[in-house]
Amino acid sequence: MRDRGGNDLPERPEGRNEADASQETFFEEVLADDSEGRDASGGERRRPSLRRRTRRWAVVLLVLVVVLTAGAVGAEYLVRSQIDSAVRSALPGLSSDARIATKGIVLRQLVGGSLDSLSVDSKSLDVTSKGQGGATVTLSDVDVDLSRIRLRSPYPTDTVTASGTVGWKQVIALAARDHPRMQGMTLQAKRTGTSAQEPGAIQASASLLGMSGEAEIVPSVGDDGSLVLTITSTRMGGDPVGGDVSTGESSLLSYVGLDSPEIRIPADSLPQGLRPTSAIVTNDGLRLSLAGNQVNLGQL
Repeated sequence: MRDRGGNDLPERPEGRNEADASQETFFEEVLADDSEGRDASGGERRRPSLRRRTRRWAVVLLVLVVVLTAGAVGAEYLVRSQIDSAVRSALPGLSSDARIATKGIVLRQLVGGSLDSLSVDSKSLDVTSKGQGGATVTLSDVDVDLSRIRLRSPYPTDTVTASGTVGWKQVIALAARDHPRMQGMTLQAKRTGTSAQEPGAIQASASLLGMSGEAEIVPSVGDDGSLVLTITSTRMGGDPVGGDVSTGESSLLSYVGLDSPEIRIPADSLPQGLRPTSAIVTNDGLRLSLAGNQVNLGQL
């Protein structure tokens, strides 16, 4: 029995070693698989977490962009409203419904201290003339374009081009400053014009010694910037009168105090800094085009 036991004892440890080895191998494989599974599941958990953080940053950046954009838009509107107020302050004669428009982004332009351009569309504009005691001239259906405008008083601007209509009664009032008797005349369009070269014609009517008198007048602009109304023909009591009518005591020209067939409205009767470039006959009055350089809007 001692020999059998002695033979048996070495065999058991050897069997246990093989089993133990196989068990250790098995557990190592299981642990390895579990570790890989944990690593894989951890990687999968890390990837969604990374995506969530990326989405959060994208949302934050989007919010910042929206806030900054809204702030820039708000500042742009604020500056535009200040420009509107400045223009109305410079031109208090503008009608209340006047439209004031700018081009481009004004914030960028104001960095240089001026606006690149500005346009004004107004039903009317009251301006004070330079001469004749500072009388007011009213222009209707006004369009104004300006370039490089500074927004501090006196609001200087590089160039101004404007157009507006002076009504017939106002034309009579301007002409009557030098020829008071013209207050008794009435004006209306005889032939509407299309351009400075084809300005049309005005029909002037008056009553002279119980007789009706009429004259045809063609408008133009003089070299000195004055508005010139040239009488081209007259008619008394329905009969045409020759070219020497200005010398007759009972002539229409004599009645209105003219010694020449030209009626001149001086440039200083028009808005300061602006000179007429054309005068065209319309049904509502004379349509004037005006232009000026280095004009102070606050002095119009």
